[in-house]
Amino acid sequence: MGGSRTFPRGQRLRLNREFQQVYRQGKRRHGKGFSIITTPNSLHIRRMGISVQRKVGTAVRRNRIKRLFREVFRLHQEQFPPASDIVITVRPDFCFDTLMVLEQEVARVLQQGGTA
Repeated sequence: MGGSRTFPRGQRLRLNREFQQVYRQGKRRHGKGFSIITTPNSLHIRRMGISVQRKVGTAVRRNRIKRLFREVFRLHQEQFPPASDIVITVRPDFCFDTLMVLEQEVARVLQQGGTA
């Protein structure tokens, strides 16, 4: 369990053009109610962004989902591809409400092969 367990601002995708580049060039892996899209970057760090549609629920629910994904990323960065930009998109059928179950599903999705 070495390495940093933080999620600093420099590891976040924030700009629309950053998200659009990942959507265009990334490899997609689909889970139950969410997708993980990854593309290599030249920054030698992992950067993550989360996109949750309004259809998913109220602002409180959407923010909780984002907090859960940020925590999974923070605790398990080594499972995500190195030197990559990562976008997690959440669909309305998202059904995970506990961190432990979401961690298991994200690990399963990351182990499966990606499709473009």
